[in-house]
Amino acid sequence: MSKTTDIQTAKTSGDVVLQEMWRIKDTLSASYGHNVKRLFAETRKREKLSGHPLVEPPKRRKV
Repeated sequence: MSKTTDIQTAKTSGDVVLQEMWRIKDTLSASYGHNVKRLFAETRKREKLSGHPLVEPPKRRKV
């Protein structure tokens, strides 16, 4: 294989992965009416039900 073909193959497969990630993100966003507050409210609810932290906020530094 030539270098150009290798780069082209990697780019194409990368595009497929990115397209799938964007599709999932768009579907998830649409299911909550593209409302970030609703999405995170559901995330917090699922976190409480599972008993496992899904999102851990960063520690705040004292100023």
